[in-house]
Amino acid sequence: MTSGEIIAHFLLAAALGGLIGMERQVGRADRSHDFAGLRTFALYSVWGAGAAYLGDRFTSVAFAAAAAAFGGLIVVEYWLAGRRGETGTTTEAAAFAAFVAGVLVWSGEEVAATALAVGVAAVLQSKAWVHGLVGRFSDEDMRAVLRFGVLTAVILPLVPDRRMGPFAAINPREIWLMVVLVAGIGLAGYVTLRLLGPRGLAPTGLIGGLVSSTAVTLGFSRMSRRVPTATSALAAGVVAASGLMYVRVLIETFVVEPEVGRLLVMPLVVLFCAVEGIALVMWWRSGHAEADQPLDVRNPVTLTAALQFGVLYGAVVLVAAALVDRVSEASLSAVAAISGINDVDAITLATANLVREGKVSAVSAAQAVLAAATVNTLVKAALSAFLGGRRFRLQVLAVLGPAAAATALAWMLV
Repeated sequence: MTSGEIIAHFLLAAALGGLIGMERQVGRADRSHDFAGLRTFALYSVWGAGAAYLGDRFTSVAFAAAAAAFGGLIVVEYWLAGRRGETGTTTEAAAFAAFVAGVLVWSGEEVAATALAVGVAAVLQSKAWVHGLVGRFSDEDMRAVLRFGVLTAVILPLVPDRRMGPFAAINPREIWLMVVLVAGIGLAGYVTLRLLGPRGLAPTGLIGGLVSSTAVTLGFSRMSRRVPTATSALAAGVVAASGLMYVRVLIETFVVEPEVGRLLVMPLVVLFCAVEGIALVMWWRSGHAEADQPLDVRNPVTLTAALQFGVLYGAVVLVAAALVDRVSEASLSAVAAISGINDVDAITLATANLVREGKVSAVSAAQAVLAAATVNTLVKAALSAFLGGRRFRLQVLAVLGPAAAATALAWMLV
């Protein structure tokens, strides 16, 4: 390596460390001392590059000695900061990242070093935003994330991966994979809902549809009686959540068995666009009205809910396999219609999985999904009719009634 290349490496290391140090210096501008600013962090990265240089030029012992000396410096600074009454290790962690960036530069990993420096600076700069974001979540929300982690990282590896039961229809691992899939979709929708907040009833209903369109229908129907001035916005929220069901079902079919998804693309996309278009018009006409009370949707990730879905999914798989084995594929639509009273996801995933295993045709599975969607839409229309106010009831039925009829028509034409 020439002298020019060595100098270039040290200059790049200094620039990347200086980037991190600039953020720290700006962030500490209101304090009585300015330890670890642009110059200091530039030297930290140069120190890292220098340590790597010594390791290459001499031995790994030289690198270890230089790294240990840097670690000692950081420990001393942490001790001094504690004596000054400062808490936290953010600056010390950033210093270590700057050192590593310098090592990466000398090792020829300039792209990785740059990504590290920019990423660290971005994380440091986002302090206020991150604190505000975290403030929107509760302990229960954190427990829900951990529950999802347990479902995925702890329970899933322990579930046996083999066929069992009547007709060899039950595979516990596949059932639990479906539980994880639906729980993940629900958690993503819930987190999005928490971030959005009650800024508008229709957008809230739309995001809530990722969690459960039935839950949105229940909550908004009851609210329509308590807040009659927001009836149109509440109705728009229910319609938006119901329309999102079509996309959720389509995604699930493509994930499990794309052949079924391709049969459903045309009818479900048309239904989604039509229903969401009407919801958008309803929202616009409502004057973007907002209710004082936020949507009360409980966090979807609970062990009870996961077990309930797993049992339902397993039952649907077993019944579908039994009907196909003893009767015909046509019985799938009857099973799907019954399942659609409570849930569309279970029958969607179960039938798509049966197609993947070669037990039923893609057409029969697509018809089953549409049958479940038809019944589920009718159930939401009924909930709106029985629980909602008169004007709310009329607005929702005017959309969900034709939507159910169109879905039934698609069932006949697939």
